[in-house]
Amino acid sequence: MSKSLKKGTLLMVEGGPHDRENVIVRSECGGGGGCDTGHSLYEADESGKIGAPVPCQCEPASCGHEDEDCGCDEEGCSQITWIVPSIKAGERKFFAVAPGEEACEGEACGAEAEHVHVNLLDGERADIVVGGKLFTSYVVKEGIARPYCYPIYGPGGAEVTNFAPKDHPHHKSMYVAQGSVNDQDNWSEMPGHASTVNQELLVLGQGPVYGEIFAISDWVSASGEELLEEYTSITVYNLPDSGRIMDWDITLAASYQGIHFGDTKEAGTLSVRVAASMEVPNGGTIRNSYGGINDDENWGKQAEWVDYYGPVSSGVAGITIMDTPGNLRYPTYWHVRGYGLFTANCWGIHDFTGDHSKRGDYTLSGGEELNFRYRVYIHEGDTDQAKVAQKYLDYLYPPKVTVIGK
Repeated sequence: MSKSLKKGTLLMVEGGPHDRENVIVRSECGGGGGCDTGHSLYEADESGKIGAPVPCQCEPASCGHEDEDCGCDEEGCSQITWIVPSIKAGERKFFAVAPGEEACEGEACGAEAEHVHVNLLDGERADIVVGGKLFTSYVVKEGIARPYCYPIYGPGGAEVTNFAPKDHPHHKSMYVAQGSVNDQDNWSEMPGHASTVNQELLVLGQGPVYGEIFAISDWVSASGEELLEEYTSITVYNLPDSGRIMDWDITLAASYQGIHFGDTKEAGTLSVRVAASMEVPNGGTIRNSYGGINDDENWGKQAEWVDYYGPVSSGVAGITIMDTPGNLRYPTYWHVRGYGLFTANCWGIHDFTGDHSKRGDYTLSGGEELNFRYRVYIHEGDTDQAKVAQKYLDYLYPPKVTVIGK
């Protein structure tokens, strides 16, 4: 390391009590200069001497300078996101962030094909491409019951979800749905079902670290009555297909009227239908954060996360859905079945418990919102091989970032 940081901010990243691999790190404020001028990120030592550039993405972030130690200056604020390949428990690593062209504009990021790109086909879909290969498409085209992600490619390019199987044609890979919304069914595709109609699909970010899309949709009854608004963002990170991460941020807004969500198992705030080869009768396994195995120990049970893994063409692959403490009724209940349905469902409590005195109903007054955040981890191998428990801790308790100098 031969250069010293002349203008910018020195950051310290602490691994904490856990070893971490390919961990996503963010600094809410850094380096001065608004994001319109970009930022560069470098490996550094404690003295501020800088080394190799690090791929990063910069985006606006709210900061009112309430915290004197935030690291911002009056020129503007930003959020820097990058990926640390490895940091051991108790280890500290240092990075220097400086205003100017982002490091992702230079040699640190390699070829453009190695980035996360979003190809937007207006009124049809958003294709999310990682490292030059399609990872998934978020489909919003006219005439579908509700938007969905399909296909979804996992390890070795294997498809890890099932699309509209004959036994449940409404199970379309990965989607958001609820079967009792002011007594309207926005879960099935039976006659008279409600629908989610996309109004706008935007690309919020793309680059060497992640790609992000944002969808604005209306939930409407079969007669066309507007029920609620849905705001969903999906962020996909530039990680290998042996361990890919998607973050879902879903807000249901009572923009048109008060909303009553009914108690029903026919729902999944985030729902997946796993590939047929991964189903339990075909050699798959369902496992939760408490060690519960398969239907009897997972269906209708609460857990911080559930992992569903099984054979695919390239070997063994799994999908984990991770709940977060801010979500309603955390840790959520799970409507997960050996035949491949896999949903985070905080609604169907009387079905899950067999006790009609315990209810999952929930009401939003007009103008109120309800937010859910989930991380989806698509991985190679079984739960232990994929270090799912460790990845969950990365999600809840990411490495601490401290500004130690400017």
